[in-house]
Amino acid sequence: MNKFLLSALALTLILTSPVPASETAERAREMTTNLEKIEALIDKTVKELREALDQLNRIAAESDKPRDAFEDYTDQLKDYKDVQGTLSDRINRFRTVADARFKDWESDLNKMEGDLKSISQERMNKAKKEYENVDKKVRDIGAKLTKAVDKLQEVQTYFTTELNAASIQAASKVTEAAKKSADEVIQALEEMKADYTKLKADTAETKAKE
Repeated sequence: MNKFLLSALALTLILTSPVPASETAERAREMTTNLEKIEALIDKTVKELREALDQLNRIAAESDKPRDAFEDYTDQLKDYKDVQGTLSDRINRFRTVADARFKDWESDLNKMEGDLKSISQERMNKAKKEYENVDKKVRDIGAKLTKAVDKLQEVQTYFTTELNAASIQAASKVTEAAKKSADEVIQALEEMKADYTKLKADTAETKAKE
């Protein structure tokens, strides 16, 4: 086979081979995957926090013999902190992917011109603004969450030092404040999930079934 035929064959293979998906599209799919994992982790975080509050309530309800309730609260608080840490790691991973996606998108814009470039630029600006708004709210919620878990941990430390009916009664106002703070975090987490769900719906490659 002569060089001309070899060159023609090589060109044919290049032209007929499927074009790999752009990095931007891959990042978009990875964003969706991360958002789905975040949604599941938020549900788990809320569940673990509610169970920790249930055990904290048991300490007061069983103040005549609070040891079992206290130990269950300690274990549940640890479970909550573990899943909260996992959620935080996943959100940080999502931020990394999102930042990479917008960087790739900017690069892709340089390969376009005319109307399509304008359309893509407008859509990127809208998606980026929505992401930044959600992320700002998530950071605010993260700060509240940290304060709430610090209060719950302080309660646990207090009962580690002294655990009896008198100490439980003496700390009742503080424990109630800690529970209120945790309830506010639960509401904020549920709102955060709603924001992430909307972001996923707006950016996912496929539309979720209703």
